[in-house]
Amino acid sequence: MFQTIISKLNKAENIGIFTHANPDGDAMGSAYSLKLVLKELGKEAEVYLLPNPDKMAYELIAGKEPTGLHKEDCDLLVALDCADSKRLDGYEEFFLAHPNTLAIDHHITHKQFAHATVVEDISSTCELMTILYAQMNYALSKEIAANLYTGMVCDTGNFKYSCTTPETLRRGADLIATGIDFAKISKRVFNTKPRSYYALMQTALNRLQFYQDGKVCALYLSEQDFQDAQIDESVATGIVTLPTGIEGVEVGIYLREREKGSYKVSLRSVEQVDVAAIAQTFGGGGHLRAAGYSVSDAAPEEIIAKAVSEIEKQL
Repeated sequence: MFQTIISKLNKAENIGIFTHANPDGDAMGSAYSLKLVLKELGKEAEVYLLPNPDKMAYELIAGKEPTGLHKEDCDLLVALDCADSKRLDGYEEFFLAHPNTLAIDHHITHKQFAHATVVEDISSTCELMTILYAQMNYALSKEIAANLYTGMVCDTGNFKYSCTTPETLRRGADLIATGIDFAKISKRVFNTKPRSYYALMQTALNRLQFYQDGKVCALYLSEQDFQDAQIDESVATGIVTLPTGIEGVEVGIYLREREKGSYKVSLRSVEQVDVAAIAQTFGGGGHLRAAGYSVSDAAPEEIIAKAVSEIEKQL
């Protein structure tokens, strides 16, 4: 699976690592694990992290100390957990112009943009990275294992989402066997929130709207809502799962204002609806049960109505 990827990593000396915009635990866990692996192999590597990473996950990640490697000096660029070059945000043009690139991803809607690509329908890019390191015959340190475990628990909802397989659990167990404090990681990611998070959650609860006899639930949060609660979006990632936590809801729609007139739409489903297909209809992508897309120059009510209309076709 990884022969070409491993060959490129072995030949390179200075490697730049990139992830998607608003990096989550899986993006950071995979990226910084690779940085640490490459460092131990005697190479120079740096993660060029985009703004607004998930705050709880970021605090757990090892290897964030800057190396001073300039992206222009890299002879290989790696994109991790990124399904579309557009999600590289400000680095897209630089990445696409480079003569030596590779991508490792787990999104089934991946649009190929690198010279060499491995895409696998698996729980997380971090789980995919454990396969890469095994094929490299690389023994994971506790720091690297902790990064990978952080990403895996973030993308599997602490191993409770349907993307979790027996192999996922075995690979998670292998990471725990290195001696990482797995309980601390799970507590920090899922059970430790500031008071401002619950102020925003109260607003979110008051905004819930139901459609299709309660099978679809939507909520919208504006930039002003985040300012009023005095919280950054990177701390409030858990709100996306609020609608599907309600009994009877099959699909959740979370609409978040990013800029004036610009919105991020996150879709989550329980078991009936392929939200990746719906996201693709609007130019986005993702997974069978978790996907998203962006919309500009439209009112929140209009965006939700169009999403509900597409969801109705599958219900």
